[in-house]
Amino acid sequence: MIYYLVITLILLGSYTVLTYNNLLTNFEENLLHAHIKTKTDLDLFYRRFIESNSIDDLKVVQNIQHDNNIRDLNIKHKCLPSLNDLFNAFNIQSDSINDNLTLTDIRRLSPALVYAKLNSDCQEAHGQATWKNILIGFIAVTFINCSALTGAIILPFRKKPAFKWILSTFIGLAVGTLTGSGIFHLIPMAFNIPKLDTYHSYLNKALFTMIAIYTFYIRDQLSRIFLNVETIICTHGHGDDDLSLQSNDPTESIPSSSQKSTDKSSKVVSLNKHVDNLIENLKAMKAAGWMIFIGDMLHNFIDGLTLGAAFMVSIGEGLRMSLPIACEEFPHELGDLAVLLSSGLTIGQAILVNFLAACSCYLGFFVGAKLGELEEFHPWIYALAGGMFVYIGLADMIPELVSMGDEIEKDYIDSKQSVTILLKVKILLFQNSGVILGVTIMFLLAKY
Repeated sequence: MIYYLVITLILLGSYTVLTYNNLLTNFEENLLHAHIKTKTDLDLFYRRFIESNSIDDLKVVQNIQHDNNIRDLNIKHKCLPSLNDLFNAFNIQSDSINDNLTLTDIRRLSPALVYAKLNSDCQEAHGQATWKNILIGFIAVTFINCSALTGAIILPFRKKPAFKWILSTFIGLAVGTLTGSGIFHLIPMAFNIPKLDTYHSYLNKALFTMIAIYTFYIRDQLSRIFLNVETIICTHGHGDDDLSLQSNDPTESIPSSSQKSTDKSSKVVSLNKHVDNLIENLKAMKAAGWMIFIGDMLHNFIDGLTLGAAFMVSIGEGLRMSLPIACEEFPHELGDLAVLLSSGLTIGQAILVNFLAACSCYLGFFVGAKLGELEEFHPWIYALAGGMFVYIGLADMIPELVSMGDEIEKDYIDSKQSVTILLKVKILLFQNSGVILGVTIMFLLAKY
């Protein structure tokens, strides 16, 4: 950070020289070139230099706006918001951002850097882009929260034969997108690897990591199918037992200690009675329900934190992060809804509690957007989100996936049908189609 300050001072201080002879001294050129040898270095310096508000006194370079050298560059009254725009203005071509810059490149680019800093249009364009990113990010968070609540809409179709097959594929998609996002996107970004390795060679190694994880997962599943090796799974599944508490009569899912008062309140429909009913049910809600609520709030907050930071980097990066979160929220929240119902809440109350937990995503988004303005926080947010995504994908969603397969087999047994190896292989194929699709999508997004 200190050497960026040194470079900035050199740039600003040297323009009394540039104004008269358009050249830096040899010492200044060598010092700049020692710290800005590649386009990666220049990219980081350029963004910090343009967006920084720490330089208050720029009077020493005000006359640069009237310098003939700047007018000859054909960039007056034009903002150059990115490094590529700057290179295009100077016809500097390169196959890689890691290619070395020459002293001539530094000499040609340095006047444009100061001009861009003094150009108010650049500051306004940056502000507009920031608000645009926040607006699109807010819409994305809203869409994710709505997709999570659609679980309540499809509950009436849970007894359809195809319901669990489709849900199983969605859970597999969540496994693939979450794990792929963590390994292909978030963890590498925490170490700034994508900018240092513009040829994306790190993706090949990350893909081998995914293949290793997938190989062990397939080994376990094939052992269950052919060797009858069972795995102990603790999960809040989506079975009919959990969802059987759903009823048109909201009193059926309320603890017996409050049934009398609820019967009385059902005769007089009023807002106060509904609030009292909700408070009573929350007091009587089982520990599992409270764990789901608190865990969901923390989970959604970190999701929002990740999205806020990602959208401040770029809209494309934010949308890439939105995809795995949306894929994970739908099946995950459906399971949470089942646990809340089994904890003593009615359908409407469970949806309300789920929605309140989802609102923490908005808080996380605005906190992440604020921290996203400070570039030094980006790696820490990506590291936190990367660990969470990989953990949820492997330790949370895979047990959900296995549990869903067991429930499909249980339905066959209940309907007096035999559970054959062919059926188990079919279930595995449905689940793996989602996993492979999710991993493929995240890999292609990282590569292109």
